[in-house]
Amino acid sequence: MATKSFLNSIDLNIALKFGPDQLGTQFSDWLGERLLESLASIPGWLASQPIALGSWARGELSPNSDIDMIFCGPEDIVQKVVGEAQAKGLRLRSRIPEDLSDWTVGVESFDILAILRGRAFDATTEKLLREQQERIHRSHSQFRKRLRQAVVTEQKWRRKRHDSVTNYLEPNLKYGPGALRDLQQALDMYTLFNSRFKLSPIEDLLKGDKKFLLALRQKLHLLDGTDILSGPWQAEMAQFFGYSDIQSLMGRLQGALSRVSFYVEWV
Repeated sequence: MATKSFLNSIDLNIALKFGPDQLGTQFSDWLGERLLESLASIPGWLASQPIALGSWARGELSPNSDIDMIFCGPEDIVQKVVGEAQAKGLRLRSRIPEDLSDWTVGVESFDILAILRGRAFDATTEKLLREQQERIHRSHSQFRKRLRQAVVTEQKWRRKRHDSVTNYLEPNLKYGPGALRDLQQALDMYTLFNSRFKLSPIEDLLKGDKKFLLALRQKLHLLDGTDILSGPWQAEMAQFFGYSDIQSLMGRLQGALSRVSFYVEWV
């Protein structure tokens, strides 16, 4: 079994002890603590003014997750921190804002959305992050329209790519129709256009499916799999999550993917 991107062999043994009910947010938090311990040991970590984005900021880490970051500190310090992080084997994807007074310059809509979900690690960087989030909220209407179009375009591309019998039999838990990427985009739209969804129970349904899909993805990564729940892993996954056979697990999964796909279109 291969060592994961930010788990050493001892941590991996501990990670494998997490049960089905502990996967999801609880396991993500544990992974985040291990990741922060590793990064905080790098000289200059706080001076680089790091901000977590993506799955780490949202509490959705999996063992093979990319680690998305913004760094706002001096460029020479940032370069040293990023270099040491990569030398540790961390899958770091990072950028320094093109314009430190406006982090939305030169970035796509999804990157702007990630700033709204960002997480800082000290008070100074937290203040910078809040200022940028307030800037984005001031252009709320314009940003919402831009993001909505980006979601529609990206979703059509993904569905065309993953719309196949192969994906039905061996679903991609992150990028396939109704999977985690679709689900997160629906929740983001739900939040940004919240006035359209008063008294709607759909958010709770999506969050329930999100916990299920995230737990599947985390366990699959721990078993040395990818985001694709391929045939060789299905029996072990069914047993771990307490299903009587593969068909029961895959029936539950396809039901979730179909439900999410439907509500994503509705949202």
